[in-house]
Amino acid sequence: AEYSVISPLEAMARNRELPMTSLDFEIDVKKTSWIPKHVEEIAEHVSKALQCEMTFEELDVIGTDHIEKVDIREDSDIPKFVAIKCKTRFEEKVIKFTLPERAVPKEFWPKKTKILVKGNLFAKFFGECEVSTRHVEFSLKLYDCGHFYMKQALPGSGASPYWVIFEGIWEMTERGLALEYLFRYAWQIAKTTKFTPEFVLEAVPKNHRSRLAWCGEIPEQQLNGSVPAIVGEDAFCWIEICREPDVIQKEKARFNEEDDDVQTKPEEPAARRRPASGPPGATTQQEKTAAPERESTTSEGSKDE
Repeated sequence: AEYSVISPLEAMARNRELPMTSLDFEIDVKKTSWIPKHVEEIAEHVSKALQCEMTFEELDVIGTDHIEKVDIREDSDIPKFVAIKCKTRFEEKVIKFTLPERAVPKEFWPKKTKILVKGNLFAKFFGECEVSTRHVEFSLKLYDCGHFYMKQALPGSGASPYWVIFEGIWEMTERGLALEYLFRYAWQIAKTTKFTPEFVLEAVPKNHRSRLAWCGEIPEQQLNGSVPAIVGEDAFCWIEICREPDVIQKEKARFNEEDDDVQTKPEEPAARRRPASGPPGATTQQEKTAAPERESTTSEGSKDE
């Protein structure tokens, strides 16, 4: 059999003839620890996540455990959904609906297109940490419109790295950054046209926030703190990330124009690999030596471009 590398959305478009802008949003009531009392709360939740006002009437909402489903049309349908007895070992119950086309950028493409970002790149940070028993690469991009784009990657996870993308709102604080996460999605390139995995944007818990603090000897060049974990049992993990050189041309930093594919990266200096469980603010002699070298670098490209 012949195989070709295509994306899940392309597979969906080919086999199901769906437009690429037809995207589902999913609220896992267990992961988010949230069950709405009124149907209008569902629209409020997704409106905040996508920064786009939506009404419940334009959402075709169902509740399901991936086997049995309940159409949610009014408040009285919510208890019926909650009463579903899960028939899978994962015990997942999700509220799911298709987003209006106006809620996402036209021709949205995972890991290529930012949904919330409408400004210019302000700063970019990169780091590698051990989380639980896995090696995870972190990339954080801040935009002058007040939104951020965080990418976590698990190298060597199949035909391509396994990525989890977070988007949300950031603001500068006296000691560093405050991040509020609004939604996430997972992404990995499929290996065969016969495989059509389901792609959804996922809700995160309400008030899902964390803070990163400046560290190191050079001002505003290193950050450490907690971010959501994509592996292990803990909800958050400790990371330390370094600012990348500002070499991206202004016209390339605009909304949806930068190429965000991550190819195989060269081996990173040991100073940039830090355990996720390391003590806050700890700076080794090796880090002190590496910091001036990063400051003087002006010609290297982005690590995740």
